[in-house]
Amino acid sequence: MSGNFQIRKVAVLGAGVMGAQIAAHLVNANVETLLFELPAQKSDMGEGDPNGNVNKALDNLKKLDPAPIASPAKIGYIQPANYEQHLDKLRECDLIIEAIAERMDWKSGLYKKVAPYVNEHAIFASNTSGLSINQLAEAFPEALRHRFCGIHFFNPPRYMHLVELIPCRATEALLLDQLETFLVSTLGKGVVRAKDTPNFIANRIGVFSMLATKHHAQAFKLGFDMVDALTGRYLGRPKSATFRTLDVVGLDVFAHVVNTMRENLTDDPWHRHFELPGWFAYLVDQGALGQKTKRGIYQKIGKEIHVLDLHTREYKLSDAQVDDGVKEILRERDWAKKLAGLRNSPHPQAQFLWATFRDVFHYCALQLDQIANNARDLDFAVRWGFGWDSGPFEIWQAAGWQQVAGWIAADIAAGKAMANTPLPAWVVESNRTGVHTPQGSYAPVGWISDSASTGTPYQPRSTLPVYKRQLFPDALIGEQRHYGETVFETDEVRLWHMGDNIAILSFKTKMHTVSNEVLDGILRAVNEAEAHFSALILWQVEPPFSAGANLLQLMQGVQEPAPDAGMFGKLKQAANRVKYTIAGKGSMGDLFDAAIGNVPHVEAVVAKFQQVSQRLKYAQVPTIAAVDGLALGGGCEFSIHCTRIVATLESYIGLVEVGVGLLPAGGGCKEMAQRAAQEAQRFANDNRVDIFPFVRRYFQQVAMGEVSKSAELAREMGYLRASDRIVLNKFELLHIAKEEAKALNATAYRPPLHQRQIAVAGRTGIATLKAAMVNMLQGGFISEHDYDIGCRVA
Repeated sequence: MSGNFQIRKVAVLGAGVMGAQIAAHLVNANVETLLFELPAQKSDMGEGDPNGNVNKALDNLKKLDPAPIASPAKIGYIQPANYEQHLDKLRECDLIIEAIAERMDWKSGLYKKVAPYVNEHAIFASNTSGLSINQLAEAFPEALRHRFCGIHFFNPPRYMHLVELIPCRATEALLLDQLETFLVSTLGKGVVRAKDTPNFIANRIGVFSMLATKHHAQAFKLGFDMVDALTGRYLGRPKSATFRTLDVVGLDVFAHVVNTMRENLTDDPWHRHFELPGWFAYLVDQGALGQKTKRGIYQKIGKEIHVLDLHTREYKLSDAQVDDGVKEILRERDWAKKLAGLRNSPHPQAQFLWATFRDVFHYCALQLDQIANNARDLDFAVRWGFGWDSGPFEIWQAAGWQQVAGWIAADIAAGKAMANTPLPAWVVESNRTGVHTPQGSYAPVGWISDSASTGTPYQPRSTLPVYKRQLFPDALIGEQRHYGETVFETDEVRLWHMGDNIAILSFKTKMHTVSNEVLDGILRAVNEAEAHFSALILWQVEPPFSAGANLLQLMQGVQEPAPDAGMFGKLKQAANRVKYTIAGKGSMGDLFDAAIGNVPHVEAVVAKFQQVSQRLKYAQVPTIAAVDGLALGGGCEFSIHCTRIVATLESYIGLVEVGVGLLPAGGGCKEMAQRAAQEAQRFANDNRVDIFPFVRRYFQQVAMGEVSKSAELAREMGYLRASDRIVLNKFELLHIAKEEAKALNATAYRPPLHQRQIAVAGRTGIATLKAAMVNMLQGGFISEHDYDIGCRVA
């Protein structure tokens, strides 16, 4: 295979839930994509559309929430195809991903059908979630087997970072390197190479964790909602916790994964626990499969969440309350104190949590050498595939390796653990302090480098060239991280560099909100960059980019005296109506939790905000906003004034101030008006321009506090320009921002000239916008205050 192999066109076989969403994410990344499905049956009424099945799947993509597609317009780029008419098109594809149902016989039949149309240089990969890759490879012609592997995406593919790559015995090593490069940089994924064992790594550990949770919940007599109250954010896991996650995944899908473990892991010491309880079969038989059937372990009735009562098998209002003492333990940030507190507490909720941790640690330790190449791959697989903040080994290491190992061994000896198999010898080595070190992560059987075993038990990270683009890859406990050399640092910002001539400014405030001190820091950073550097990048060590101005501080500046609890409550309620993330993970109201300080008068802060925006726009060096996650209010205003925005696909950008009864005052309204004028000019006919339609669009976005649900939509809404960049892998964001700065300087960068005249809609435009708002006010759609704010925005 040639070194310059490129994946230009991809075919996805199977337009089910996963296949259609994988195709959607491929076009999110601007990859030419074909989506195959069985031809539609001819109707009694006539011929019908042979692509009817795949077109139906494409229509369904528009209804899914969270949206699998970065912009509805992108769905039109997925080319529908069927196995009767279009197999010849497979010859043009560099990568073919099979994503049909998890049936070995169906997959084998499909492979035999399509194999004659696969070109000799193409990669053929199965998206199986747990079937044997070597067994599947046997259905493939021997001459093509070296081009075959497993490529396991996680649901939903746009948002879940993990893809597992699983070679068969014949898979070419170079093929895996090239596929990994494509997945990491083009599709923005975190790749873990797994061994060909049932359910691979993430599902093997994640599903075992769920089975252990179920087992101990039953033993300690805890209801489903109580388990979810205990196993979500308190443990650094998604809010959907355990049983709500099952509803999202689908009870039928989970049953299939557990069955795969039960049928194929007969030697596993925990095999007797790979069973599903009677209530599970009862729900599946009832067709209560979870979110997709609107009923599973939970059911939403009106606005209330109800949960299955195991005794009555009826749904009741979910009202679980975590014990105050247990809550205190769970709020502890130090894992050593948290696990010790859980183990030592007599409360059933605490005992349940310790037992679950213990058995998951035990399982990971015993299975590591069977399923993964090293401990880092196991931890990343669970983090990226199941949304945990920390992997199982990371938690164990953070809590004190020897201490926890001793507790586990004592519980095994006492017969408390789910299996009585002792911990492996490597776990209890007297000098072991963990599995992750600055040199690498523990690999139970040594690791392979340049085709020769090194014999060392610690495997460093991959040296594939694609990872040089990740200046700061996802961090693990035990690794040392150094964010460059400091230029200056205050309590709220830090300016630093990486030994080159590009300055990087990072905020230190909660949610990277903007305070008066942050404004001072940006002004100082621009001055430093102009004096000593060739560019300035605004980049945060962790998302979000910025949730905007510290609104509570600003509110304090307005109120005389400070707002009472009632006013605070109203503001927070209003803020909570402005949802700012996919799947409703938060709201502007969260900003009101920020610390309170002494604030200058609002007018002075607004003037400084506008000064900062203008300095970013007209600096003598390029300014780059490297946006990941939220860029709201002031965060949005700063980014749109920078020379360039480099944004991850999952960037949610908008001027949301109206949601709390404020106006965007940092230059956002001016910038939108200016962009409306520029767009109108491009459509001008004999210099006669009707600017109002362009102004109206931006007015509506600002007046409604609209937030883009992706960087693609931010471009369509005008927050990103044609020259701004969209990045699929957030860990490449800083690298690409720096490359963008270099490219701007390569053409002898000069700041834009001050625009002296901006075409506006004038009094007529204001009157038209106000008339529309009067109608909304009279119709009861907006309040008097909303009307006042809308008029001021106009």
